[in-house]
Amino acid sequence: MRRLLAVLALLLPILALPSAPAGAAVATRPIKIMPLGDSITYGVGSSSSSSYRAALWNRLAVQAGYAIDFVGSQQSGALPDTDNEGHSGWRIDQIAANIDGWLATYQPDVVLLHIGTNDMNQNYQVDTAPQRLAALVDRILADRPTASVLVAKIVPALDAGIQARINTFNAAIPSALAGRARTRVVDLTGLAAADLNDTLHPNDAGYAKMAVRWYSALEPVLGDGRDHPLLSTAFESSDPAPTWLDSAGAAVNVGGYCCGLTAAESSPRAEIAHSGTSALMYSGSDNSATQSYSYQRIFAADLPVTASTVLSYWIYPQQAAGTFVAVDLQFTDGATLRDSGAVDQFGVRAHPQYQGEGGHLAVNQWNLVRVSLAGLAGRTVSRVDVGFDRPTGTGPFRGYVDDLTIADESGAYPGVNLARGAAATGSASCVAAEAPAKAADGVVTGNSKWCSGVAGAVLQLDLGASHTLRRFVVRHAASGGEALGLNSRAFTIQTSTDGATWATAVTVTANADGVTTHSINATTARYVRLTVTTPTQNVDGATRIYELEVDGS
Repeated sequence: MRRLLAVLALLLPILALPSAPAGAAVATRPIKIMPLGDSITYGVGSSSSSSYRAALWNRLAVQAGYAIDFVGSQQSGALPDTDNEGHSGWRIDQIAANIDGWLATYQPDVVLLHIGTNDMNQNYQVDTAPQRLAALVDRILADRPTASVLVAKIVPALDAGIQARINTFNAAIPSALAGRARTRVVDLTGLAAADLNDTLHPNDAGYAKMAVRWYSALEPVLGDGRDHPLLSTAFESSDPAPTWLDSAGAAVNVGGYCCGLTAAESSPRAEIAHSGTSALMYSGSDNSATQSYSYQRIFAADLPVTASTVLSYWIYPQQAAGTFVAVDLQFTDGATLRDSGAVDQFGVRAHPQYQGEGGHLAVNQWNLVRVSLAGLAGRTVSRVDVGFDRPTGTGPFRGYVDDLTIADESGAYPGVNLARGAAATGSASCVAAEAPAKAADGVVTGNSKWCSGVAGAVLQLDLGASHTLRRFVVRHAASGGEALGLNSRAFTIQTSTDGATWATAVTVTANADGVTTHSINATTARYVRLTVTTPTQNVDGATRIYELEVDGS
Protein backbone atom coordinates (compact mmCIF):
# COMPACT_ATOMS: atom_id res chain seq x y z
CA MET A 1 0.00 0.00 0.00
CA ARG A 2 2.79 2.46 0.89
CA ARG A 3 4.57 1.81 -2.42
CA LEU A 4 1.36 2.25 -4.41
CA LEU A 5 0.46 5.52 -2.74
CA ALA A 6 4.02 6.81 -3.02
CA VAL A 7 4.01 6.11 -6.76
CA LEU A 8 0.66 7.84 -7.14
CA ALA A 9 1.93 10.87 -5.27
CA LEU A 10 4.86 11.17 -7.67
CA LEU A 11 2.85 10.63 -10.82
CA LEU A 12 -0.18 12.77 -10.09
CA PRO A 13 -0.29 16.56 -9.73
CA ILE A 14 -0.09 18.17 -6.33
CA LEU A 15 -3.42 18.57 -4.62
CA ALA A 16 -4.42 21.88 -3.08
CA LEU A 17 -6.82 21.08 -0.27
CA PRO A 18 -10.15 22.80 -0.88
CA SER A 19 -11.66 24.94 1.85
CA ALA A 20 -15.30 24.43 0.84
CA PRO A 21 -15.91 24.91 -2.88
CA ALA A 22 -19.48 25.19 -4.06
CA GLY A 23 -19.26 22.39 -6.61
CA ALA A 24 -18.03 18.83 -6.37
CA ALA A 25 -14.40 18.08 -7.12
CA VAL A 26 -12.35 14.97 -7.74
CA ALA A 27 -8.98 14.18 -6.24
CA THR A 28 -5.94 14.04 -8.47
CA ARG A 29 -3.85 12.25 -5.86
CA PRO A 30 -4.32 10.80 -2.40
CA ILE A 31 -4.59 13.34 0.41
CA LYS A 32 -1.66 12.84 2.79
CA ILE A 33 -2.77 12.66 6.41
CA MET A 34 -0.24 12.37 9.24
CA PRO A 35 -1.62 10.87 12.48
CA LEU A 36 0.79 12.45 14.99
CA GLY A 37 1.22 11.89 18.70
CA ASP A 38 2.07 9.32 21.32
CA SER A 39 1.02 5.74 22.09
CA ILE A 40 -2.65 6.63 21.61
CA THR A 41 -1.91 7.48 17.97
CA TYR A 42 0.18 4.30 17.67
CA GLY A 43 -2.69 2.20 19.02
CA VAL A 44 -1.81 0.96 22.51
CA GLY A 45 -4.99 -0.41 24.08
CA SER A 46 -6.48 -1.32 20.71
CA SER A 47 -6.94 -5.05 20.12
CA SER A 48 -5.12 -4.70 16.78
CA SER A 49 -2.91 -1.66 17.52
CA SER A 50 -5.00 0.21 14.95
CA SER A 51 -5.82 3.18 17.20
CA TYR A 52 -8.53 5.39 15.69
CA ARG A 53 -6.88 5.02 12.30
CA ALA A 54 -8.68 1.88 11.05
CA ALA A 55 -12.15 3.28 11.73
CA LEU A 56 -11.14 6.67 10.33
CA TRP A 57 -9.74 5.06 7.18
CA ASN A 58 -13.01 3.23 6.64
CA ARG A 59 -15.06 6.40 7.07
CA LEU A 60 -12.84 8.51 4.82
CA ALA A 61 -11.91 6.02 2.09
CA VAL A 62 -14.92 3.71 1.98
CA GLN A 63 -17.90 5.75 3.16
CA ALA A 64 -16.99 9.29 2.03
CA GLY A 65 -14.75 7.95 -0.72
CA TYR A 66 -11.64 10.11 -0.36
CA ALA A 67 -8.33 8.92 -1.74
CA ILE A 68 -6.13 9.19 1.34
CA ASP A 69 -2.59 8.26 2.29
CA PHE A 70 -1.69 7.98 5.96
CA VAL A 71 1.98 8.99 6.30
CA GLY A 72 4.67 8.65 8.96
CA SER A 73 7.74 6.69 9.98
CA GLN A 74 5.84 4.21 12.19
CA GLN A 75 3.64 1.29 11.14
CA SER A 76 1.01 -0.37 13.32
CA GLY A 77 -2.47 -1.78 13.13
CA ALA A 78 -4.70 -3.82 10.85
CA LEU A 79 -5.83 -1.46 8.10
CA PRO A 80 -4.93 -0.90 4.44
CA ASP A 81 -2.38 1.82 5.29
CA THR A 82 -0.61 1.45 8.65
CA ASP A 83 1.70 4.50 8.46
CA ASN A 84 1.59 6.91 11.38
CA GLU A 85 3.76 9.09 13.58
CA GLY A 86 2.72 7.69 16.97
CA HIS A 87 5.53 7.37 19.54
CA SER A 88 4.83 5.61 22.83
CA GLY A 89 5.73 7.61 25.91
CA TRP A 90 6.61 10.80 24.05
CA ARG A 91 5.80 14.27 25.30
CA ILE A 92 5.20 17.50 23.40
CA ASP A 93 8.90 18.47 23.51
CA GLN A 94 10.01 15.12 22.07
CA ILE A 95 7.57 15.41 19.16
CA ALA A 96 8.74 19.00 18.58
CA ALA A 97 12.39 17.89 18.45
CA ASN A 98 11.66 15.62 15.48
CA ILE A 99 8.80 17.31 13.65
CA ASP A 100 10.84 19.19 11.04
CA GLY A 101 12.36 16.02 9.63
CA TRP A 102 9.07 14.15 9.52
CA LEU A 103 7.31 16.99 7.75
CA ALA A 104 10.11 17.35 5.22
CA THR A 105 10.05 13.62 4.47
CA TYR A 106 6.30 12.98 4.31
CA GLN A 107 4.86 16.42 3.41
CA PRO A 108 1.38 15.90 4.82
CA ASP A 109 -1.64 17.88 3.69
CA VAL A 110 -3.34 17.35 7.06
CA VAL A 111 -1.90 16.66 10.51
CA LEU A 112 -4.03 15.01 13.22
CA LEU A 113 -2.27 15.94 16.46
CA HIS A 114 -3.09 14.21 19.76
CA ILE A 115 -0.31 15.01 22.21
CA GLY A 116 0.07 15.97 25.86
CA THR A 117 -1.05 12.79 27.60
CA ASN A 118 2.49 11.92 28.71
CA ASP A 119 3.18 15.49 29.85
CA MET A 120 0.13 15.18 32.12
CA ASN A 121 0.98 11.61 33.19
CA GLN A 122 4.58 12.55 34.05
CA ASN A 123 3.54 15.91 35.53
CA TYR A 124 6.10 17.41 33.16
CA GLN A 125 6.05 21.23 32.88
CA VAL A 126 2.27 21.16 33.01
CA ASP A 127 1.94 24.92 33.39
CA THR A 128 3.66 25.57 30.05
CA ALA A 129 2.11 22.64 28.14
CA PRO A 130 -0.48 24.75 26.24
CA GLN A 131 2.19 27.19 25.11
CA ARG A 132 4.53 24.37 24.10
CA LEU A 133 1.67 22.80 22.13
CA ALA A 134 1.06 26.12 20.38
CA ALA A 135 4.76 26.38 19.50
CA LEU A 136 4.64 22.88 18.02
CA VAL A 137 1.65 23.83 15.90
CA ASP A 138 3.48 26.96 14.73
CA ARG A 139 6.39 24.77 13.62
CA ILE A 140 4.04 22.56 11.63
CA LEU A 141 2.37 25.54 9.96
CA ALA A 142 5.74 27.11 9.13
CA ASP A 143 7.11 23.89 7.64
CA ARG A 144 3.89 23.06 5.76
CA PRO A 145 2.30 26.42 4.79
CA THR A 146 -0.58 24.76 2.90
CA ALA A 147 -1.37 22.08 5.49
CA SER A 148 -4.27 21.97 7.92
CA VAL A 149 -3.63 21.01 11.55
CA LEU A 150 -6.35 19.41 13.67
CA VAL A 151 -5.40 19.56 17.35
CA ALA A 152 -7.11 17.36 19.91
CA LYS A 153 -8.36 18.12 23.34
CA ILE A 154 -6.84 14.89 24.60
CA VAL A 155 -8.82 11.88 25.81
CA PRO A 156 -9.50 11.44 29.54
CA ALA A 157 -7.63 9.31 32.08
CA LEU A 158 -8.92 7.12 34.91
CA ASP A 159 -6.49 8.50 37.50
CA ALA A 160 -8.04 11.51 39.26
CA GLY A 161 -4.76 13.43 39.59
CA ILE A 162 -3.85 12.96 35.93
CA GLN A 163 -7.39 13.85 34.89
CA ALA A 164 -7.24 17.12 36.82
CA ARG A 165 -4.14 18.11 34.88
CA ILE A 166 -5.76 17.00 31.59
CA ASN A 167 -8.80 19.15 32.33
CA THR A 168 -6.64 22.23 32.87
CA PHE A 169 -4.59 21.51 29.74
CA ASN A 170 -7.62 20.91 27.54
CA ALA A 171 -9.37 24.04 28.75
CA ALA A 172 -6.35 26.14 27.74
CA ILE A 173 -5.94 24.73 24.22
CA PRO A 174 -8.52 26.89 22.35
CA SER A 175 -7.10 30.18 23.62
CA ALA A 176 -3.50 29.00 23.15
CA LEU A 177 -4.23 28.27 19.47
CA ALA A 178 -6.53 31.22 18.82
CA GLY A 179 -6.01 33.17 15.62
CA ARG A 180 -4.07 30.52 13.75
CA ALA A 181 -5.28 29.89 10.21
CA ARG A 182 -5.74 26.30 9.01
CA THR A 183 -5.97 25.10 12.63
CA ARG A 184 -8.99 23.43 14.25
CA VAL A 185 -9.48 22.15 17.79
CA VAL A 186 -11.16 18.72 17.99
CA ASP A 187 -12.82 17.74 21.26
CA LEU A 188 -11.99 14.12 22.10
CA THR A 189 -12.88 14.41 25.78
CA GLY A 190 -16.21 12.59 25.46
CA LEU A 191 -14.83 9.11 26.12
CA ALA A 192 -16.24 7.44 29.23
CA ALA A 193 -14.54 5.05 31.64
CA ALA A 194 -15.99 2.13 29.67
CA ASP A 195 -14.12 3.41 26.60
CA LEU A 196 -10.68 3.06 28.22
CA ASN A 197 -8.51 -0.05 28.22
CA ASP A 198 -6.33 1.17 31.10
CA THR A 199 -5.57 4.42 32.90
CA LEU A 200 -4.51 6.29 29.75
CA HIS A 201 -5.36 4.33 26.60
CA PRO A 202 -8.72 3.86 24.86
CA ASN A 203 -10.09 0.45 23.98
CA ASP A 204 -11.60 -0.36 20.59
CA ALA A 205 -14.86 1.40 21.47
CA GLY A 206 -12.99 4.48 22.59
CA TYR A 207 -10.88 4.56 19.45
CA ALA A 208 -14.05 4.27 17.36
CA LYS A 209 -15.41 7.36 19.11
CA MET A 210 -12.17 9.20 18.41
CA ALA A 211 -12.45 8.25 14.73
CA VAL A 212 -15.89 9.76 14.26
CA ARG A 213 -14.77 13.03 15.91
CA TRP A 214 -11.72 13.27 13.64
CA TYR A 215 -13.96 12.42 10.67
CA SER A 216 -16.45 15.15 11.48
CA ALA A 217 -13.68 17.69 12.01
CA LEU A 218 -12.10 16.76 8.67
CA GLU A 219 -15.34 17.39 6.78
CA PRO A 220 -14.93 21.18 6.39
CA VAL A 221 -11.21 20.74 5.71
CA LEU A 222 -11.68 18.21 2.90
CA GLY A 223 -15.23 19.17 1.88
CA ASP A 224 -15.73 19.29 -1.86
CA GLY A 225 -19.46 18.91 -2.39
CA ARG A 226 -19.92 15.30 -1.36
CA ASP A 227 -22.06 13.94 1.45
CA HIS A 228 -20.40 12.62 4.60
CA PRO A 229 -22.23 9.53 5.88
CA LEU A 230 -22.16 9.00 9.64
CA LEU A 231 -24.35 5.88 9.56
CA SER A 232 -25.54 4.13 6.41
CA THR A 233 -27.12 0.70 6.14
CA ALA A 234 -29.30 -1.23 3.71
CA PHE A 235 -29.64 -4.03 6.29
CA GLU A 236 -27.83 -6.47 4.00
CA SER A 237 -25.93 -9.34 5.57
CA SER A 238 -22.68 -7.61 4.58
CA ASP A 239 -23.69 -4.36 6.33
CA PRO A 240 -22.88 -3.78 10.00
CA ALA A 241 -25.36 -5.83 12.01
CA PRO A 242 -27.88 -4.09 14.27
CA THR A 243 -26.76 -3.91 17.89
CA TRP A 244 -30.11 -5.30 19.05
CA LEU A 245 -32.69 -7.60 17.52
CA ASP A 246 -36.34 -7.64 18.63
CA SER A 247 -35.46 -5.51 21.63
CA ALA A 248 -37.78 -2.86 23.08
CA GLY A 249 -36.19 0.06 24.90
CA ALA A 250 -39.64 1.06 26.14
CA ALA A 251 -43.05 -0.49 25.46
CA VAL A 252 -46.61 -0.13 26.73
CA ASN A 253 -49.63 -2.14 25.53
CA VAL A 254 -47.89 -3.61 22.48
CA GLY A 255 -47.86 -7.37 21.99
CA GLY A 256 -46.85 -9.80 19.26
CA TYR A 257 -48.12 -9.57 15.71
CA CYS A 258 -49.58 -13.08 15.62
CA CYS A 259 -48.86 -16.74 15.93
CA GLY A 260 -47.95 -16.90 19.59
CA LEU A 261 -45.60 -13.92 19.52
CA THR A 262 -45.72 -11.93 22.74
CA ALA A 263 -43.80 -8.74 21.86
CA ALA A 264 -42.95 -6.43 18.99
CA GLU A 265 -40.31 -7.56 16.48
CA SER A 266 -37.50 -5.64 14.76
CA SER A 267 -34.87 -7.53 12.77
CA PRO A 268 -33.55 -7.77 9.19
CA ARG A 269 -35.47 -10.07 6.85
CA ALA A 270 -34.91 -11.09 3.22
CA GLU A 271 -38.58 -10.61 2.30
CA ILE A 272 -39.19 -7.13 0.89
CA ALA A 273 -36.39 -4.63 0.23
CA HIS A 274 -36.03 -1.16 -1.18
CA SER A 275 -32.50 -1.99 -2.31
CA GLY A 276 -30.64 -5.26 -2.25
CA THR A 277 -32.46 -8.23 -0.75
CA SER A 278 -33.04 -7.33 2.92
CA ALA A 279 -34.77 -4.71 5.05
CA LEU A 280 -35.55 -4.24 8.73
CA MET A 281 -38.94 -5.82 9.44
CA TYR A 282 -41.02 -4.35 12.27
CA SER A 283 -44.23 -5.84 13.65
CA GLY A 284 -46.46 -5.96 16.68
CA SER A 285 -50.02 -5.60 17.90
CA ASP A 286 -51.60 -2.49 19.35
CA ASN A 287 -53.54 -3.76 22.37
CA SER A 288 -55.00 -0.54 23.75
CA ALA A 289 -57.31 2.11 22.31
CA THR A 290 -55.92 4.81 24.63
CA GLN A 291 -52.13 4.36 24.77
CA SER A 292 -49.80 2.02 22.87
CA TYR A 293 -46.13 2.37 21.99
CA SER A 294 -42.99 0.34 21.51
CA TYR A 295 -39.59 1.87 20.77
CA GLN A 296 -37.37 -0.87 19.42
CA ARG A 297 -33.63 -0.49 19.93
CA ILE A 298 -31.69 -1.01 16.68
CA PHE A 299 -28.20 0.56 16.74
CA ALA A 300 -25.93 1.84 19.49
CA ALA A 301 -24.30 4.96 18.07
CA ASP A 302 -21.95 7.85 18.72
CA LEU A 303 -22.72 10.38 16.00
CA PRO A 304 -22.15 14.12 16.36
CA VAL A 305 -24.91 16.21 14.79
CA THR A 306 -24.15 19.37 12.80
CA ALA A 307 -26.29 21.95 11.03
CA SER A 308 -26.04 19.88 7.83
CA THR A 309 -26.97 16.48 9.31
CA VAL A 310 -29.99 14.75 7.78
CA LEU A 311 -31.76 11.52 8.74
CA SER A 312 -33.29 9.67 5.80
CA TYR A 313 -34.91 6.27 5.41
CA TRP A 314 -37.49 4.38 3.35
CA ILE A 315 -40.49 2.78 5.01
CA TYR A 316 -42.99 0.22 3.69
CA PRO A 317 -46.06 -0.05 5.98
CA GLN A 318 -48.28 -3.04 5.27
CA GLN A 319 -51.46 -1.64 6.80
CA ALA A 320 -52.71 1.71 8.12
CA ALA A 321 -51.58 0.88 11.65
CA GLY A 322 -48.09 0.30 10.27
CA THR A 323 -47.81 3.96 9.25
CA PHE A 324 -47.60 4.97 12.94
CA VAL A 325 -43.91 4.09 12.82
CA ALA A 326 -40.79 6.24 12.54
CA VAL A 327 -37.06 6.06 13.03
CA ASP A 328 -36.29 7.74 16.34
CA LEU A 329 -32.98 8.97 17.74
CA GLN A 330 -31.80 9.05 21.33
CA PHE A 331 -29.18 11.66 22.28
CA THR A 332 -26.54 11.60 24.98
CA ASP A 333 -28.22 14.49 26.83
CA GLY A 334 -31.47 12.53 27.17
CA ALA A 335 -33.29 14.29 24.33
CA THR A 336 -35.10 12.36 21.60
CA LEU A 337 -35.89 13.11 17.98
CA ARG A 338 -39.58 12.36 18.48
CA ASP A 339 -39.98 15.11 21.08
CA SER A 340 -37.65 17.62 19.42
CA GLY A 341 -40.18 19.19 17.08
CA ALA A 342 -38.08 18.29 14.03
CA VAL A 343 -40.17 17.69 10.89
CA ASP A 344 -39.85 15.70 7.67
CA GLN A 345 -39.89 17.02 4.11
CA PHE A 346 -43.67 17.49 4.33
CA GLY A 347 -43.57 19.43 7.58
CA VAL A 348 -44.85 16.45 9.59
CA ARG A 349 -43.23 15.90 12.98
CA ALA A 350 -40.68 13.09 13.12
CA HIS A 351 -42.74 11.24 15.71
CA PRO A 352 -44.42 7.89 15.02
CA GLN A 353 -47.87 9.19 15.97
CA TYR A 354 -47.65 12.25 13.73
CA GLN A 355 -46.17 10.23 10.87
CA GLY A 356 -49.23 8.00 10.99
CA GLU A 357 -51.59 10.96 11.20
CA GLY A 358 -49.75 12.97 8.56
CA GLY A 359 -51.23 11.16 5.59
CA HIS A 360 -48.02 10.96 3.55
CA LEU A 361 -47.10 7.30 4.19
CA ALA A 362 -48.83 5.10 1.62
CA VAL A 363 -49.56 1.48 2.49
CA ASN A 364 -47.84 -1.31 0.57
CA GLN A 365 -45.29 0.89 -1.13
CA TRP A 366 -41.95 2.45 -0.28
CA ASN A 367 -42.05 5.96 1.16
CA LEU A 368 -39.06 8.28 1.65
CA VAL A 369 -38.76 10.17 4.95
CA ARG A 370 -36.14 12.90 5.32
CA VAL A 371 -35.61 14.86 8.53
CA SER A 372 -33.18 17.76 8.92
CA LEU A 373 -31.39 17.56 12.27
CA ALA A 374 -30.10 21.14 12.04
CA GLY A 375 -32.12 22.15 15.11
CA LEU A 376 -30.30 19.46 17.09
CA ALA A 377 -26.79 20.53 16.06
CA GLY A 378 -24.26 20.05 18.83
CA ARG A 379 -25.97 16.98 20.24
CA THR A 380 -24.66 13.43 19.84
CA VAL A 381 -26.80 10.49 18.74
CA SER A 382 -26.36 7.59 21.17
CA ARG A 383 -29.01 5.20 19.84
CA VAL A 384 -31.13 4.62 16.75
CA ASP A 385 -34.62 3.21 17.36
CA VAL A 386 -37.66 2.31 15.30
CA GLY A 387 -40.77 3.35 17.19
CA PHE A 388 -44.48 2.57 16.99
CA ASP A 389 -46.71 5.05 18.80
CA ARG A 390 -50.52 5.25 18.41
CA PRO A 391 -52.81 6.66 21.11
CA THR A 392 -56.06 5.43 19.56
CA GLY A 393 -57.16 2.26 17.79
CA THR A 394 -56.09 -1.34 18.16
CA GLY A 395 -54.87 -4.12 15.91
CA PRO A 396 -51.76 -5.59 14.31
CA PHE A 397 -49.10 -3.60 12.47
CA ARG A 398 -46.20 -4.65 10.26
CA GLY A 399 -43.79 -3.19 7.72
CA TYR A 400 -40.18 -2.62 6.69
CA VAL A 401 -37.50 0.07 6.98
CA ASP A 402 -34.58 0.17 4.54
CA ASP A 403 -31.70 2.37 3.34
CA LEU A 404 -31.31 4.16 6.65
CA THR A 405 -28.78 6.98 6.53
CA ILE A 406 -27.60 9.70 8.88
CA ALA A 407 -25.27 11.96 6.92
CA ASP A 408 -23.90 15.46 6.75
CA GLU A 409 -25.22 16.64 3.39
CA SER A 410 -23.59 19.25 1.20
CA GLY A 411 -25.80 21.74 -0.60
CA ALA A 412 -29.45 21.54 -1.59
CA TYR A 413 -31.15 18.16 -1.73
CA PRO A 414 -30.86 16.97 -5.36
CA GLY A 415 -33.70 14.44 -5.24
CA VAL A 416 -34.05 10.68 -4.97
CA ASN A 417 -31.74 8.19 -6.61
CA LEU A 418 -33.61 7.46 -9.83
CA ALA A 419 -31.10 4.81 -10.88
CA ARG A 420 -31.96 2.29 -8.16
CA GLY A 421 -33.50 -0.68 -9.94
CA ALA A 422 -33.27 0.96 -13.37
CA ALA A 423 -32.76 -1.22 -16.44
CA ALA A 424 -28.99 -1.51 -16.85
CA THR A 425 -26.95 -2.67 -19.83
CA GLY A 426 -23.26 -2.47 -20.47
CA SER A 427 -20.00 -3.93 -21.64
CA ALA A 428 -19.31 -7.59 -20.96
CA SER A 429 -18.89 -8.38 -17.27
CA CYS A 430 -15.80 -9.87 -15.66
CA VAL A 431 -18.03 -12.66 -14.28
CA ALA A 432 -21.76 -13.28 -14.40
CA ALA A 433 -22.27 -12.12 -10.80
CA GLU A 434 -20.84 -8.68 -11.65
CA ALA A 435 -23.41 -7.70 -14.27
CA PRO A 436 -24.40 -4.07 -15.05
CA ALA A 437 -27.49 -4.34 -12.84
CA LYS A 438 -25.20 -4.53 -9.80
CA ALA A 439 -24.34 -0.86 -10.35
CA ALA A 440 -28.00 0.09 -9.92
CA ASP A 441 -29.12 -2.08 -7.00
CA GLY A 442 -28.49 0.45 -4.24
CA VAL A 443 -25.92 -1.78 -2.51
CA VAL A 444 -22.15 -1.35 -2.27
CA THR A 445 -21.36 -4.01 0.32
CA GLY A 446 -20.79 -7.69 -0.40
CA ASN A 447 -18.93 -7.06 -3.68
CA SER A 448 -22.13 -5.75 -5.31
CA LYS A 449 -20.48 -4.17 -8.36
CA TRP A 450 -20.38 -4.05 -12.12
CA CYS A 451 -16.98 -5.17 -13.40
CA SER A 452 -15.87 -5.17 -17.02
CA GLY A 453 -12.51 -5.89 -18.60
CA VAL A 454 -13.54 -4.26 -21.90
CA ALA A 455 -11.48 -1.23 -22.89
CA GLY A 456 -13.63 1.89 -22.74
CA ALA A 457 -16.31 0.03 -20.78
CA VAL A 458 -19.81 1.47 -21.03
CA LEU A 459 -22.68 1.29 -18.51
CA GLN A 460 -26.10 2.55 -19.62
CA LEU A 461 -29.20 3.09 -17.48
CA ASP A 462 -32.78 3.48 -18.67
CA LEU A 463 -34.70 5.40 -16.01
CA GLY A 464 -38.01 4.34 -17.56
CA ALA A 465 -39.20 7.88 -18.29
CA SER A 466 -37.78 11.36 -18.60
CA HIS A 467 -36.80 12.98 -15.30
CA THR A 468 -35.10 16.14 -14.12
CA LEU A 469 -31.54 15.17 -13.22
CA ARG A 470 -29.40 17.25 -10.84
CA ARG A 471 -26.54 15.10 -9.60
CA PHE A 472 -24.53 11.96 -10.30
CA VAL A 473 -22.65 9.98 -7.66
CA VAL A 474 -20.21 7.32 -8.86
CA ARG A 475 -19.00 4.78 -6.33
CA HIS A 476 -15.71 3.36 -7.53
CA ALA A 477 -13.64 0.39 -6.29
CA ALA A 478 -12.61 1.75 -2.87
CA SER A 479 -16.25 2.37 -1.89
CA GLY A 480 -16.64 -1.40 -1.91
CA GLY A 481 -13.50 -1.94 0.16
CA GLU A 482 -11.07 -2.53 -2.72
CA ALA A 483 -7.65 -0.89 -3.07
CA LEU A 484 -7.45 2.82 -3.87
CA GLY A 485 -5.37 1.99 -6.93
CA LEU A 486 -8.41 0.34 -8.53
CA ASN A 487 -10.53 3.51 -8.53
CA SER A 488 -11.58 4.70 -12.00
CA ARG A 489 -9.21 7.41 -13.22
CA ALA A 490 -10.96 8.89 -16.28
CA PHE A 491 -14.61 8.74 -17.33
CA THR A 492 -17.52 10.65 -18.84
CA ILE A 493 -21.22 10.75 -18.00
CA GLN A 494 -23.71 11.51 -20.75
CA THR A 495 -27.48 11.98 -20.83
CA SER A 496 -30.12 11.43 -23.50
CA THR A 497 -33.87 11.76 -23.90
CA ASP A 498 -34.14 9.12 -26.63
CA GLY A 499 -31.09 6.86 -26.26
CA ALA A 500 -29.74 8.04 -29.61
CA THR A 501 -28.56 11.62 -29.17
CA TRP A 502 -26.23 12.17 -26.22
CA ALA A 503 -25.01 15.24 -24.34
CA THR A 504 -21.90 15.09 -22.16
CA ALA A 505 -22.66 16.23 -18.61
CA VAL A 506 -19.46 15.22 -16.79
CA THR A 507 -15.87 14.71 -17.91
CA VAL A 508 -13.21 13.54 -15.44
CA THR A 509 -9.60 12.93 -16.48
CA ALA A 510 -7.62 12.53 -13.24
CA ASN A 511 -9.69 11.01 -10.45
CA ALA A 512 -8.24 9.06 -7.52
CA ASP A 513 -11.27 9.05 -5.18
CA GLY A 514 -13.52 6.14 -4.31
CA VAL A 515 -16.66 8.27 -4.48
CA THR A 516 -17.11 11.14 -6.92
CA THR A 517 -20.02 13.58 -6.75
CA HIS A 518 -21.03 15.60 -9.82
CA SER A 519 -23.69 18.28 -9.49
CA ILE A 520 -25.09 19.55 -12.79
CA ASN A 521 -27.59 22.13 -13.96
CA ALA A 522 -31.07 20.62 -13.99
CA THR A 523 -31.29 18.46 -17.13
CA THR A 524 -34.17 16.46 -18.57
CA ALA A 525 -33.21 12.93 -19.60
CA ARG A 526 -34.34 9.32 -19.57
CA TYR A 527 -31.02 7.62 -20.29
CA VAL A 528 -27.64 7.96 -18.57
CA ARG A 529 -24.40 6.54 -19.93
CA LEU A 530 -21.11 6.15 -18.07
CA THR A 531 -18.00 5.50 -20.20
CA VAL A 532 -14.78 4.64 -18.36
CA THR A 533 -11.74 5.48 -20.47
CA THR A 534 -9.03 4.81 -17.86
CA PRO A 535 -10.29 2.15 -15.45
CA THR A 536 -7.68 2.30 -12.64
CA GLN A 537 -4.70 4.20 -11.25
CA ASN A 538 -2.33 1.46 -12.47
CA VAL A 539 -2.05 -1.16 -15.21
CA ASP A 540 -5.12 -3.12 -14.12
CA GLY A 541 -7.55 -2.98 -17.04
CA ALA A 542 -10.84 -3.79 -15.31
CA THR A 543 -13.54 -1.21 -14.58
CA ARG A 544 -15.19 -1.56 -11.16
CA ILE A 545 -18.33 0.47 -10.43
CA TYR A 546 -20.23 -0.33 -7.25
CA GLU A 547 -23.00 2.17 -7.89
CA LEU A 548 -23.98 4.84 -10.38
CA GLU A 549 -26.50 7.07 -8.62
CA VAL A 550 -28.64 9.48 -10.62
CA ASP A 551 -30.30 12.01 -8.33
CA GLY A 552 -33.31 13.98 -9.46
CA SER A 553 -37.07 14.05 -9.62
